[in-house]
Amino acid sequence: MEFLRIPGRGGRLSDRLNRLVVITAVLGIGAGGWGLWLETEEHLDRAASRERITRACDGLVDPDPVLGLDGGTDRARPGSDEDDVMSGLDGLDDADGPDDADALATLPQKCVIYRVGEPGTSYNHFQLSVWQTPSEEYAQIVDGWDDPFEQWTREPDSTREAADSVEYPLGDGRLGVYYDNAVAVKAVCANEPDDVTSLNAMTIAHYSEDTEVTDADRRTLAALAHTAAERLAARTGCTTELPALPAELPTPSKRLTAAAAARGTCAWYAVYIEDEGRGRLPDRALATPAGARAWEESCLLAVGDEEVDRIWSGLGDKETGDRDTQGTPWWLRTESFFGDEAGEVEAEGLGSDQTPLDPGTAGFDGTANVWWASSTCAGEPAIHTLSVEYPYEKYVRPRLRALFTAYVDDVAARRGCTGVRFPSDFTS
Repeated sequence: MEFLRIPGRGGRLSDRLNRLVVITAVLGIGAGGWGLWLETEEHLDRAASRERITRACDGLVDPDPVLGLDGGTDRARPGSDEDDVMSGLDGLDDADGPDDADALATLPQKCVIYRVGEPGTSYNHFQLSVWQTPSEEYAQIVDGWDDPFEQWTREPDSTREAADSVEYPLGDGRLGVYYDNAVAVKAVCANEPDDVTSLNAMTIAHYSEDTEVTDADRRTLAALAHTAAERLAARTGCTTELPALPAELPTPSKRLTAAAAARGTCAWYAVYIEDEGRGRLPDRALATPAGARAWEESCLLAVGDEEVDRIWSGLGDKETGDRDTQGTPWWLRTESFFGDEAGEVEAEGLGSDQTPLDPGTAGFDGTANVWWASSTCAGEPAIHTLSVEYPYEKYVRPRLRALFTAYVDDVAARRGCTGVRFPSDFTS
């Protein structure tokens, strides 16, 4: 084999140096070429991924922020299920304007995006869901069976931290709510096209179980949801004016605190137990800031292990019955829904059908262990609920009427509610 001969330039030492410089340059060009190839491949991957995201989510979100979630990726793809890709919204922005009825008839929809790893592998990454209110498929479900601690048995300190955060208001709440891994933005339709009162966009970060969503990623989710709601409204003929995102999004917490010091949406409970005594009622609370114009709010209350043992030791034989010594976490929750969300509330028991909790009504659903009241707040309907876990409900039943009344009275004072209607029966 004949090797490339590098011509000499000067003396022996100088010639060797020149040869070394040229060889180094050739190697550098090779390395640069490899780096350029990698950069080109990365660029092509990202370009293809951007196109896939735009197509799957029908242009409702910008692809680059989606790719930037969870540390960033250049390779992503939509889910393979039929309902993982949005359809039916294409072509609505035609020269004649959108056909509102046809556009709204395509809702609800969602797009699911996976990040791609090694060949043949992909991981949960992002989801966008959009729907209208009222909706035949989406509802606000309340019940006393959906354990917020996801504990089928009462394990040590099982009520110290909830499985998920409760909803936090975006600013004063009129824009929507957010959780530890999701943001929901509501666009109110002033013109109510096809009797639709609002459009909703929710963005969800689907990371691995051991990966926490950062504040920066939550801010990105909020911006994506805001953009999606605006674009969806424009396409469907919904006349709306979305408030800007708040400057700060306080980090959601899943950790319960001492009920006696509760603030925000649970402040009413701290006042109540100070005035009336706690007795068998919960000693822990999970609250959020109380949004003055929030569409929904909740207060989760639970009993710690030591209190469970104390309460149990004071129960009579008639109350205890055949108690499972492990038991389940003891908790109760108050929730309120306002405006068009009040028309979407349904109670659902374990293995039972859903029962609508209509504005202007009040009552008790025994299959779901839910009491509800209704009112009118600032001219809009509202539904207020109390859900209690079974069998804990048996041990605090005598206090439920006063407890629920204190909660609803507090909401009414804060939100200017009138015409409150309470359930008549708290003994069922």
